[in-house]
Amino acid sequence: MKKIFLLLTLAAMVLAGCNEDDFLEEKALDFNSASNSYSTPADFDAAVAELYYLTREEYYTTYDRTTDLSKFADMWITADPLTSNVISDLSPSGAIAQFYWDENYKLIAQANTVISRLPQSSTLTEEQKKVYDAQARFFRALGYRTLVLLYGDVPLQLEEVTEPKTDFTRESKDVIIKQCVEDLEYAAANLPEIKAVRDGEISKPAANMLLAEFYLMQGENGKAVDATTAVINNPNLALMTERFGSEANEEGDAFCDLFRPNNQNRASGNTESIWVIQFETNVEGGGNNTSHFFWNQGSFWGERFFAPQVDKFHIITPEGTPLQLFNWPIGDRTGGRGIGTQYAVDHLNSGIWQEDFNDMRNSEYNWPRRYKIHRTEVLQQYPELAAAMPDGYYDLENTVLPQGYTIEAGFDGGVNAPTRLPNRFMCGYSTKMTTPFHHPAAQYGDPSTYTLAGTGGKTYTDQYFFRLAEAYLLRAEAYVNLGKKTEAAADINVLHSRAKAKPCTAEQMTIDYILDERLRELVCEETRRLTLARVGKLYERITKYNPYFDAAHSADKKPYDKHFDLFPIPLSAIQANKDAELQQNPGYN
Repeated sequence: MKKIFLLLTLAAMVLAGCNEDDFLEEKALDFNSASNSYSTPADFDAAVAELYYLTREEYYTTYDRTTDLSKFADMWITADPLTSNVISDLSPSGAIAQFYWDENYKLIAQANTVISRLPQSSTLTEEQKKVYDAQARFFRALGYRTLVLLYGDVPLQLEEVTEPKTDFTRESKDVIIKQCVEDLEYAAANLPEIKAVRDGEISKPAANMLLAEFYLMQGENGKAVDATTAVINNPNLALMTERFGSEANEEGDAFCDLFRPNNQNRASGNTESIWVIQFETNVEGGGNNTSHFFWNQGSFWGERFFAPQVDKFHIITPEGTPLQLFNWPIGDRTGGRGIGTQYAVDHLNSGIWQEDFNDMRNSEYNWPRRYKIHRTEVLQQYPELAAAMPDGYYDLENTVLPQGYTIEAGFDGGVNAPTRLPNRFMCGYSTKMTTPFHHPAAQYGDPSTYTLAGTGGKTYTDQYFFRLAEAYLLRAEAYVNLGKKTEAAADINVLHSRAKAKPCTAEQMTIDYILDERLRELVCEETRRLTLARVGKLYERITKYNPYFDAAHSADKKPYDKHFDLFPIPLSAIQANKDAELQQNPGYN
């Protein structure tokens, strides 16, 4: 009888105690899984490192997307634009629309995961939780900044998505901006001070820089002044006004030193840097390499796209003979291994310098206009050319070719009949994108002549995301919006003083003047399309300054309709969102 009772008791316990779901649930006891990977500081450090990686991937290390946010703007012409797909690229099924949508929602998803998992950790202190939360909120706001400026109203997701979701709807831009302001106010209050973080990490000033942009989008100009003033008055920050760093004893100036190798981080003595994206050469995961030419290796291809390919330029004799003066690729100030797919519009190349051509930012060290002639034997064969260029340079501003001679661009490089493009493609460029005379040693095929190997084209420096100069520009913008033009001019003149440029006046202070000043100071640094979209000047400035875009359907131009101010919602996102309507932006099929 006792045996029967025991068996019945055991059977009852099994029947009553067996929960099939609990029984089948895997318990990760000795390896990391989604259920136990967000607990320790090391776990969250790894999660936050992914946020930095995703940011670097979007802005710098995806080859085909290097120029998107510059070429759809008022500063660069895409080479041979009439045969390119500059406008047709903006289609719902195109790579551009999908890339920025996917990249920023990946960034937001990762940030949401960090935020959602923090309360579950029992090993973090409350202070540590605040810092990780602040970091994640910063990156979430960064992702939404790009999305609202490129696409307008977009889905707002503030929690980790743990199962398939197919019912997203678009939230208004104003609601999203308000959320980002809340996130960034929290970040500015809880991130460490800049002196307490490592190079490459975000801090209070970085949060205030991004916060100021959102305040400006809200029309909260007084708050934008406060946020930028907190940056400008930070005792750990100051503009670099004297020579410094790795090339301080070489030819150059204080502005060019900001962009020379190893000079971007605070460890170099640079007190102007606020947030710097890190690149290490030939280091696993470092983002730059010298040993191969693979487009998917995560390098920043600034030199390749924004520096000229000088061997394509020829002097044409009166008899029609093309003469090549330049070798390529050469690691001097003729552009390294650039191929020049982006050329400065006239406004960038010359228009913004009309007031003061001697502005330091327009010097030969920062915006070269004199190209050293490598093939001096050509000058020996043509004495009349040598007389026109006695110093051995072709000077864009001052060289006057002998009668009957012209300089033209031959993109096929042919000796007999080069394909000729307009002379305006022979222009200055920003040396921020290259490292004259200081490419990595492994890049030189012949260091005695600075001849580069065929694997180049990358920009071998760390990249500024925010530096102090932009705080003055943002505050000046806020002052203009407030009608305080005297204060705006004072901020711009801080930058003019460093550049040894003529002072500006209060009467000159307009948003367009500040946009021009941003070109002088931040060309090749700022995401220009985002700036123009933020201030509501995208359509106006593109159709005014980019010679291949206009509002009409001219035979020699691409029509730029107002609806191009927003990218289309990717078709893939619309089709995947089967349980709700994700409306397309106007003007796109």
